Amino acid sequence: MDAGQHLPNSLRQLPPASRLVGDPTAPDREALLNSYLSHLGTKIRKKLRMEPSLSEIDPYLAAKTLHFQAPQITPELLGAIKLISPQFHLQCTERSRKFWELNQNGLCWGEYEALAPFLSHLGAPAKVLDIGPGMGRSTVFFKSIMDWQDTPFHLYESTGETTKYTKAGPRFDDSFCGSLDLLGTVLAHNQTRAFEIFDASDLDAKLSRLPGPYDFIYSFFAVGWHWSIEHFLDEILSLMTDTSIGAFTLHPRYRGSAELDRLPHRMVTFRRSWPRERWSNMVVLAKTEDALPKVG
Repeated sequence: MDAGQHLPNSLRQLPPASRLVGDPTAPDREALLNSYLSHLGTKIRKKLRMEPSLSEIDPYLAAKTLHFQAPQITPELLGAIKLISPQFHLQCTERSRKFWELNQNGLCWGEYEALAPFLSHLGAPAKVLDIGPGMGRSTVFFKSIMDWQDTPFHLYESTGETTKYTKAGPRFDDSFCGSLDLLGTVLAHNQTRAFEIFDASDLDAKLSRLPGPYDFIYSFFAVGWHWSIEHFLDEILSLMTDTSIGAFTLHPRYRGSAELDRLPHRMVTFRRSWPRERWSNMVVLAKTEDALPKVG
């Protein structure tokens, strides 16, 4: 019997290692083999629900300066992370804490490097909105790297007990799976100031009830990723001025929409911290063309 028959489909779909090392014309065969082995290890650890390894983090992003620092992982924090990131089987260990820290910080670096031309064009914002902040990684990161410590950040989130993720799917109002208490704990650990958390349940899950306008609105791996962006555009636009920009991660299943096509926007790619050597797409949009630089 073929040994491959004992493997789950997710592992059988990986390209054979012989394709990576047997072709003399393949560029940098050693790097390709290392990448193959890393992704194979990631799939095996996920399938077996094992604690992730630091080697799974993209080495380029793992080497970047730490702007987000993870606190000790308590059982309470572990439960909150599992709701937000069910793909990770973390434990209350220093290894898991470091993995989560490097992944969160590295992901922020990837997003930042893609957004740098847009943030430079924007200038210093008067107020920023973070939609679906999770445990606050992006708020911490932007305040640190952009020297926006005193810039007011509004974080739109709510506490939930179950994960109700879709992939570029429809909008529904009970999709929140955060923890407002632990979000505050992580922000305090990073000595974050000048922020306010808005409980979406108090606003009937309506973005339009937030006290805008905002110069910079973003949602990473929330609006645009789990829930397709066109379902939120009218409310997002109501919170923007003619000079504002918005940035939203797009799921690979997203196939565009007429609502977005009518707006000035740029599509950019960014490097992800996990799994290593993976890239995702992001849309940067505005109400006017002048709000966007001539890049992307």
